[in-house]
Amino acid sequence: MSKVVIETKDLTKRYKNGVMALQNLNLKIEEGDCVGYLGPNGAGKTTTIKILTNLIKPTSGHAYICGVDVNKKPKEALHCIGALVEVPGLYEYLTPYELLTYLGKVRRMSKTDINRRIGEVLRIVGIPAWQHKKIGSFSTGMAQRLLIAQAVLHEPKILILDEPVLGLDPKGIKDIRNIITRLCSENKTVFLSSHLLHEVGETCTKVVLLDKGKVISFDTVDNLKKMSKTHTISVELLEPPTKKQITEIRSIKLIEDINFAEEHLRIGFDGKRNTSSQILAELVSLGLKIISYHPQSMTLEDVYISIVSEERGVG
Repeated sequence: MSKVVIETKDLTKRYKNGVMALQNLNLKIEEGDCVGYLGPNGAGKTTTIKILTNLIKPTSGHAYICGVDVNKKPKEALHCIGALVEVPGLYEYLTPYELLTYLGKVRRMSKTDINRRIGEVLRIVGIPAWQHKKIGSFSTGMAQRLLIAQAVLHEPKILILDEPVLGLDPKGIKDIRNIITRLCSENKTVFLSSHLLHEVGETCTKVVLLDKGKVISFDTVDNLKKMSKTHTISVELLEPPTKKQITEIRSIKLIEDINFAEEHLRIGFDGKRNTSSQILAELVSLGLKIISYHPQSMTLEDVYISIVSEERGVG
């Protein structure tokens, strides 16, 4: 039986200005899971993470780390956590070695373990040659790498990361994604908040969809994508099909629906690779001169929009 390492029970947070950030939030994150926590700005993602890391108190309900109530026994609960919450400031006049040494002492690590782990974590995040350079000379991407390094310094079992790729360029995003993927492969539990659905789909195995402080879906990435009711094939032809060919195309049983627009076809199908291959063979057998053939499944973004719209009664 899988061990639950992050749990919330009826977690609610209403701020003094009246904003209801979380409404009876119930989550169970199992050991070894890599979970994306998705939602638009204002959905309650950062509020959840701040409660889980004891930075703020809930209005009601409870948050547990490894079965320990975070707000009642924060030192015990947070012992096994490494966190990156929003974008904390860095001491620009320090070097990574100096900063990580200080943080290691705060976490009561031995001098031997601190020196060993500094080398290890800087290699993990790809900046070992910069350990004695002033942090003030770092790019945004390098600073973000260092923040992840501090989060894993004490070898925590659980990582809680709030928007870890915020403000990065495409290369920086890819680099951080690779780091997180590596950490997930080491059987760490990762709880990762983001509003970038594509990045979460590339990194995580499970996804929590949050809207207006409520969980509207919690499932694997694969299952969410399978919820798609729309799988299409975009076909570009050298010349428009004849009337006879149009009739023959419409008679292909594997095609669920089709739209014609001069030299372009948009075909609806069940999303299966074998079906796509058979449809292509059928089209070729009809004498169509095909320039391009692109099967497309609903993206995670499409699924999210669909679920949110359904929840709000839109569409």
